[in-house]
Amino acid sequence: MDINYLLMLQNLREATGGVLDVFMELITKLGETSTVVFFIGLVYWGISKRRGIYLMFSLYTNRIINGFIKITACVYRPWIRDARITPVPEAQADATGYSFPSGHTANAVSVWGGLAVKGKGRSRALPKWFSVVLIILVLLIAFSRNYLGVHTPQDVVVALVIGVAVLFLMAKLMPMIDERPNMDIWVMVGGVALCVLLILYAALKSYPTDYAADGSVIVEGSKMAVDSFKNAGMGIGFFIGWFIERRFIKFSTDDNTVNVIRVIFCVFTYTMLDHFVGVGTDALIAAGWSSGVTKALAEFVRVFYFVAAAPALTELILKFIPKKAKTK
Repeated sequence: MDINYLLMLQNLREATGGVLDVFMELITKLGETSTVVFFIGLVYWGISKRRGIYLMFSLYTNRIINGFIKITACVYRPWIRDARITPVPEAQADATGYSFPSGHTANAVSVWGGLAVKGKGRSRALPKWFSVVLIILVLLIAFSRNYLGVHTPQDVVVALVIGVAVLFLMAKLMPMIDERPNMDIWVMVGGVALCVLLILYAALKSYPTDYAADGSVIVEGSKMAVDSFKNAGMGIGFFIGWFIERRFIKFSTDDNTVNVIRVIFCVFTYTMLDHFVGVGTDALIAAGWSSGVTKALAEFVRVFYFVAAAPALTELILKFIPKKAKTK
């Protein structure tokens, strides 16, 4: 039934000459990790630190869960399961790893859904109509994965369900950490341990091997596991970075002038770092380094800089700015 549904959407694309393809490709990009991380940065660095942390807890917890499920279920992409499926080429190029559950949908629920959820404490509430728009956006991103032919309905539905559950759990966890300040070290240790377990699981487990008619391997499990290594690297970078920022940096988003300076500095330096880490990663892989381990390390560097190092450098720079310029 799931393949028939994708074929129906594929027939719709062909019958309409792909009139919605560009729109759906734009919508699906709003679920890409690079896109959601950029918007988290704007929130975390310049609007509401607390809400930004909530979004990151949801995003990286979802990524870790996603990593475990993908390499446990080992569900092939729709076009591998059925040769009649022809995804939109641009979307297919970005569809890495196993299919179940959808990573884009998980990202969308974590960030756009996380922004739609009413916050507590000092998080700034959004108008109800805007929250509704964000929820519709999450559903559109999920549907776009089906429309573009890169995920089945169950891929996105399960990702939606898990994503909503994670949002709920993180909303419960954060007040608990506030009430028990020393709980943060156990959360950090537990999160890092879970990520290390994911790396070991991805590296040591066996993967299904199926062959085409010509005897070639259809899907190499080791390549499919790379996304799980990356997710683990992100998680380690987040949990360690969050703990260090919480204990030692402690920046605030109460001053709008400082927020503008922080956002400009962090966006610029993170963009530069992201570029050089990408170049370095490609060079190491070309030199024979393990793709999974190298990309896990790269994601650790990116996320740790994002969460802790960039705000720390900003605080250092702000010490050299006259106090008058730092007041509202």
